[in-house]
Amino acid sequence: MHIKKLKVNTKKAVAATPCTLEMASVMSCWATRSIDDQHCAIAAKALSECMAKPVTPAKRVPNINYHLARLGKFVL
Repeated sequence: MHIKKLKVNTKKAVAATPCTLEMASVMSCWATRSIDDQHCAIAAKALSECMAKPVTPAKRVPNINYHLARLGKFVL
């Protein structure tokens, strides 16, 4: 069965990056100061605390009913 007007765009899931800000602050601190600097130690501690937290995956909502409703207009 071919329906000319039906278009389904697949959505690409964006991977969650929970500790990106902390990682960027540690890297920029290391780039501007010494690795042994106190400010870098604070940023590194914040990064390690963030990485210690468990990551919960986001629940995916099935969208089959939406697509079936769109398809129903063209089939009947």
